[in-house]
Amino acid sequence: MLPYPQTHYAATRSDDAQWPVLDGECEAETCVIGGGLAGLATALGLAERGRSVVLLEANRMGWGASGRNGGFASAGYPLSMRVLAAQRGLSDAAALWRLSVEALSVVSRRAEALGTDTLQGHGALRCRIAWQPDTLREHVGWMNEHFAAGLVHLPPRELRALLATEAYADGFLNPASLQIQPLNLARGMAHAAAAVGARLHEGADVVAIEAAGAARKVVTRSGSVTARHVVLAGGAHLGMLHTGLGLATVPVASFVVATKPASEHLRAAIRTGFAVSDTRVATDYYRVLPDGRLLWGGRANAFEYAPETVRGLLKRDIARIYPQLADLEIESAWSGLMPIARHRMPVIGPLAEGLWAAACFGGLGLVNTTLAGELIASAIAEGDDRHRHFAPFGLPFAGGTYGRAAFQFIYWRHQLEDWFKRPRARKAGGQP
Repeated sequence: MLPYPQTHYAATRSDDAQWPVLDGECEAETCVIGGGLAGLATALGLAERGRSVVLLEANRMGWGASGRNGGFASAGYPLSMRVLAAQRGLSDAAALWRLSVEALSVVSRRAEALGTDTLQGHGALRCRIAWQPDTLREHVGWMNEHFAAGLVHLPPRELRALLATEAYADGFLNPASLQIQPLNLARGMAHAAAAVGARLHEGADVVAIEAAGAARKVVTRSGSVTARHVVLAGGAHLGMLHTGLGLATVPVASFVVATKPASEHLRAAIRTGFAVSDTRVATDYYRVLPDGRLLWGGRANAFEYAPETVRGLLKRDIARIYPQLADLEIESAWSGLMPIARHRMPVIGPLAEGLWAAACFGGLGLVNTTLAGELIASAIAEGDDRHRHFAPFGLPFAGGTYGRAAFQFIYWRHQLEDWFKRPRARKAGGQP
């Protein structure tokens, strides 16, 4: 069992309770593999409905991407709503939007119950890079018209009053977004699930799933769970426990740093309590934490970097957007693997009779992990079939290991496009 990596979230977690290693054989109606947000949401949803559930986590609860992300919680999917509407029609897209909005309300309720150590703020800005096409106002109107999204367009002058940078043109505010300490949310959900009867185990690395009559046996190094239902919620660390899911999943690393406290220095540049991101594919995302630190995330890579490399890369990214913050001291730096599918939508639903997937949340997992958990729990406990909305996306082959190389080339292409489009500094005399 691996300890938590050295992140700001691990350093500020609300408690350090541990759950026992699985010892011997047991039975349950459902076995959930993975103690991240998706697995915990599934276990909590089942236990709240009075069902028998065992959850197995190879390391600590929230150890993976669930406890390392930027802490942005918003409705929506990695695939844009406009693309979803074009692919599926407005009616189906609206149904998918409503599901995510409902999940956001569940996350909000759970985070609020855990207090300010977990729910750290409200509202998020999405900013258009200055050289990008001027389409943001139209996007806001379209989202509000078709999905009642409640977005508020901010013209350049209003945005500049909040963010002292020339990098952005206009932007929009999403008042419904939340700012979350994700590891505290995960651990709080674990405590809540245990309190209503879920059996949780850390250090329970699953090595095989075997047939056992009408059920399945989930085998760890120290025991096993026989269950009628098995939920695969291990994220990028699930490996090839299910070949089809493994080959449809590309693990992608993203990177985050947290600075030392610098409240006054930050207030001169970031004059808002809203979280911030931009509209590039290679996006930056950041927020000022309650203790006066800047938490900044961005970039993506097929493989994780060492903390010192992350520290240097993101320090340069901060200075690129806010030159006045170039001297901020980075206190901690880390990376995490998030799984994505080729269609850029979550994989939620049955893979076979009694075998379920909750995977591939691709950067918007704080909300859609809870959506997956609620849909699967209600399907098992109540026969709910709303997970069918995700069935058409399927499990398209993503190349396994080769898919990571393909992702890297695509990401480099986007970075190169950004570099060529970015205005160049001019020499004396006004000549470029």
